[in-house]
Amino acid sequence: MAESSLSVGKPELTQAIGHFLGYGSVIADWAAAQVTEIDRILQSGVRRVYYPIGAHAGYEWSFLRPTSIFYLGAIGTDGTIASSTTFDSATYTDWVAQGITTDDTLTISDSTDDDATVGDYAITTVAVGDITLTTSPAATATGVTFLLKRSPADYDLPDDFGRLIGDMHYSADEARPAIVQIDVGKILQMRARYDQAGAPYFCAVRPKSSTGASGQRQEIIFYPKSDSAYTLSYNYEAYSGELTDSLPYPLGGMQMSELYIESCLSVAEQRVNDEIGLHTQVYQAFLSDAIARDGKKGAHFYGDMGGAERDFGRSMVARRRGRELFGDSYSISYNGNQI
Repeated sequence: MAESSLSVGKPELTQAIGHFLGYGSVIADWAAAQVTEIDRILQSGVRRVYYPIGAHAGYEWSFLRPTSIFYLGAIGTDGTIASSTTFDSATYTDWVAQGITTDDTLTISDSTDDDATVGDYAITTVAVGDITLTTSPAATATGVTFLLKRSPADYDLPDDFGRLIGDMHYSADEARPAIVQIDVGKILQMRARYDQAGAPYFCAVRPKSSTGASGQRQEIIFYPKSDSAYTLSYNYEAYSGELTDSLPYPLGGMQMSELYIESCLSVAEQRVNDEIGLHTQVYQAFLSDAIARDGKKGAHFYGDMGGAERDFGRSMVARRRGRELFGDSYSISYNGNQI
């Protein structure tokens, strides 16, 4: 798909900043220190568009709320035990990306190979390309069904994950109600009361501990623990990476181009000239216009105010589960948001 010829990317933004600073518009003529200075201004200008300040502080762009697929548990049917204890996981690199640990279990739930024994096998090491088991189900097991069972039922979320928006939904062929996000404490309470396995209907997001060696990440926990492999879809607030030569375009498309230019120039005049000048004023004007246009992309249904996506075949289920898990109390939502 060809990019619009009116879109601006990193080259155009750096040239605009360089020209404003008096370095000229030819990138090859800039000294290394000038390139570094311009890049800092560029990245800051992009961040100020993604996360506006001032009168529009807190606004959330529609293009920063993508839909993604989440693999709850993992299953495969054509894996191979390459040696006595090594499972060929090259085909299932997403398993490793999910954060498999030695606390998890690899289960052979079905086998067309007479030598492969159905049962659970402990995992000793995990790496892309191979997962080592404590014992061998067979010298060579092919045509088997492998099911990954996660012991803690906790999953790492994408590095760019900001927050979960709405519920998580099963695939259409599952015909199950959506998984509702609740407080972490409630899930821990339910696990302490009755640690069961099944199709999850509650989830919670929590930050992971961090030493500061990298940015802090988040994880999602479920109740009940998954008893099988499920494919979920969800929306989330996504963080975006810096603009680079190989990834030159900021998000939002061509219509945001002038906003990005003025945002970068407003940063330049504030940091270099120590003033809030013309470009800052123009940036605010373009920002107001862009937010008004972005708002038109949202939904325009003003009917049921009770969180319609949760009412489809689930209200009685939610009430029953609420009484079972929390006594007479259960979560109440208004307009899709938990109170």
